[in-house]
Parts: sequence; structure tokens; C-alpha cells
Amino acid sequence: MDSEINQDDPLLDPDVPETLDDIPGGDVNLLPKSALQSDLKVIFPLWEGSSPLPGFTDTVVLMWDNREVARKALPTPIDVKDLFAHVPMAELTEGSHRVFYKVMFSSGNENTSNPPITVTIDKTAPVLAGTKDPLIFPSDLVGNKVTARYLEDHGNKLPATVPTYDQPKPGDTLFLYWETSPVGSLLASEKTLTQADMSLDVEFDGDMIVNRGDGSRYATYEVQDRAGNLSVLSRAAELVVDAQPIPLTLPSVERSVPSGGGAGTLDPLLVTAGAVVIVPEEIEPQPTDSVTVYWKGVVPSASYQTTTPIVAGELKYAIPASAIPGNIGKDKVVEVYYTVTRAGGQVETSDPYRLTVLVIPDDRFPRLECKQATGTNPATLRLSAVPGGADFSISPWVFIKAGQKMHMWAEGVNKNTGGDLYFDVFVDRSVTAAEETVGVSALLPRSFLDQLKLNEMFWVDLEVSFDEGASYLAFRQQNVLLVV
Repeated sequence: MDSEINQDDPLLDPDVPETLDDIPGGDVNLLPKSALQSDLKVIFPLWEGSSPLPGFTDTVVLMWDNREVARKALPTPIDVKDLFAHVPMAELTEGSHRVFYKVMFSSGNENTSNPPITVTIDKTAPVLAGTKDPLIFPSDLVGNKVTARYLEDHGNKLPATVPTYDQPKPGDTLFLYWETSPVGSLLASEKTLTQADMSLDVEFDGDMIVNRGDGSRYATYEVQDRAGNLSVLSRAAELVVDAQPIPLTLPSVERSVPSGGGAGTLDPLLVTAGAVVIVPEEIEPQPTDSVTVYWKGVVPSASYQTTTPIVAGELKYAIPASAIPGNIGKDKVVEVYYTVTRAGGQVETSDPYRLTVLVIPDDRFPRLECKQATGTNPATLRLSAVPGGADFSISPWVFIKAGQKMHMWAEGVNKNTGGDLYFDVFVDRSVTAAEETVGVSALLPRSFLDQLKLNEMFWVDLEVSFDEGASYLAFRQQNVLLVV
């Protein structure tokens, strides 16, 4: 019949559906362990030359290592759903096996698939090194103690090495466990070997270590080959974990008085040369860490930040005196905090110490003085002694600084109306650099004095802003008795 002219055409390879996909460097057509629990199915592609007419029979013979393990008669026309046979489970022994098939046509002709395909069976579990040797950890893990600092210095990872076991192969998977008991039930991570990476170096994730808590922990491992054979559990490496993040506790300010709840008060007269912020030593910064201290005031001139400690290696930082007075007042708060920038670029920020800088009593500021007056408060001024006006001055006050705004004015009784008489000597005038050392002087003009009622008191006031004009602190008032 016509179909017989094709009966010598090459037969296509059989298919073993249970085999794993090949990987570089791995066993060819490897059968997983699960495929060895029953007879192994082999599928045949429909061959050329089979009669399309009914009434004939082709026979397929499945060969396993040159031995016939199955024979199946297939009436024509062959239904492709019948193109399979099974290798008995008893034949599924360890090693490499050659699989091919023969077809015997109803015509008496015979053909054989060639070359045979290879199927690999691996039933042997990986054998761990030594006596189930434990994981090897780096020498810089002193005392097998895992700290937050260690994780920070190692990219938030804990490296380890699996001792070289018997015949590592691509496709082997290393399972790592991190537990409070060495039972191998709480998986931490896994690594599958490849031809490009056969290293047995592994790592535990730092977040996992932190999340599973501090205390004694046991690290173990197992090795499973690509076929699914699992080694025994290794012996445990015991570690001590103290890896909870080191909290950035509140800073403090020398000479301040804590009032609870992360707040405190500071008498500015105790820090006229500047304040000192102390970062707690328990944060244990490393040489590669960068600490920045912030004194966040109500205005830019009352704020400051620094990365330079007063003494190298210590955790005390100087705040200049110029950054203090702008924050004076019960309704103002200085936020004192710090950041730590780790070697990897991670920035941690402490909670702020909320500091209130107390108001300076007005009697701690100097009083305006009149050059031509006699006596103290009240002073006596003779109108006849000031033909061009009265000279008033004030000596430098605590925290005086060039650029501070000042307001000076005078008030008295109008000799003509008996009402109040008001005069601004200056408004929002800035302190000059020279006045930082010599004080501030101003002239109260004769024209104002001529309008005042004689033998009555008038007074002169000065107030100064330490916060760029947002508010003013009043100095002591100078009372003056005006006489002829």
C-alpha cells in the first residue's frame, strides 16, 4: 500500500512529559522525585507510514536501556490519544537511562527511533559537609552577636557560607532557617545555584532578623537538589541578636531645666556666651556616621545647625549666642534635634526637645540715661541745660547684636492741653556694629521738650526686637522731672 513508502522515514523522539526543563550545567531530562512514585508515561509522536485505513495494526515497543519494557498494539487509523506507554516503576533506578521505541508496521516493516534520548534519575539526597557542619559566619561577627550596627555596616545583610557539600550542581537550592529552636521549620531565605553562580555564599536579610526579634537564634540550612531530594538539616549555629534599631533618644541642652514630655526651659542669662546641645552617647555613632545638630528657632537668625562638635569625637555641639535671644518668650518654642546619616546614606532623625527660652526680666537690661540730667530714676533735667535737646544713651545690653531693631520714644504732659504728648525718637532702627561695644545714643529734640509741662514727669522708653521685628522686649523706663 502507498503508506509503506514512508515507513523508513526517521521516527521523531519520544516525549517524557514528567522531565524537568534542562538548565545550563544541569542533568539532561532530569526526572523529579515526584515522578518516581508510579509508572513513567512516555508519549510517541504519530509516525509516518501508518495506514489511514481501518483493519490494520501497528505495534509500538518501548525500549529502556535496550530492553523492552512495554509493547502496545494500535489498530489503524491510530488515535493519537493512544500513543503512549509506561516504563514500570521498578525500572526507575538511579542513573542515566536510554529511551527509544520501535514501530512494527502491519506490512512487516520495522523502524526504530534514533538516537535514543537520555533520561536522568537522581534519588540520592545531597550529603552535607563533615558531620552536618553548621553555617560559617564572617570573622568580624564577634561572638556571633548580630547588632543593629553590624547590619548597618553590611548593607542590612548578615552574610554566611554553606560548607561545601558533596557534589554541588546547578539547580540545587539552599534553604536557610532562622528560629528560636533549631528545627528547620521557619524559612528565612533560599538560593538556587546556577552555572553562572555556584557560590555557596548566602545571606540573611536584616529586616527579617529585626522582625523576628532579639535574643538567642539558631541558623540552620538544608540542601535540595533539582530532582527534589532533600538533605538532612544541618547542625545549628547559635547567634545572639541585639538588632533592634538604636533609638535616637532626645538631645539635651546644658543648663536647661526639663519639664517632662520632651520639653524644657532655658534661662537665657545662663547662656550669654552660647548654648551647648548634647547628643546622647547611647546612640553609639560610628566613625562613618555623620551627626547634624539642629537648633530650629522661630526665625532664621534664631536658628542654627552644625556638624562640628566642640571636641572631636565627643557629642557636644555649640550654639552661638546670636541664635538664642530671638527665641525668648513663653509663646515661642525652639525645636532642638539631630540627625544621623549612616554610611549607606540612610538618615535617621531624633524627636525634638522642645525648649522654651524664658523672658529676661527688664531689670536685667540697662536703663536709658540722660547726659544732662542729675539723679537716678526719676532724674532731674533743667530745660535751660539742653538748648539743643537732651542726650540719651544706653550701654550695651545682653545679647546685643548688629541688625537688631529698636524703637525709642518719649511721652509726657502737653503744657498747653494737659493731655498726653508722644514723640518717636526712632522706629525700627538697626543696631550698628559699633554700637555693639559702645551702646546706643539718641537726641531728644528741644522742640519736644518745649511742649512739655514744667515740674512734671516725662518718660523715655526703649524696646528691642531680637526676632527680626516680629516682637519686642521692653527695657526699663527712664522717668525724668523737667524743671526750668
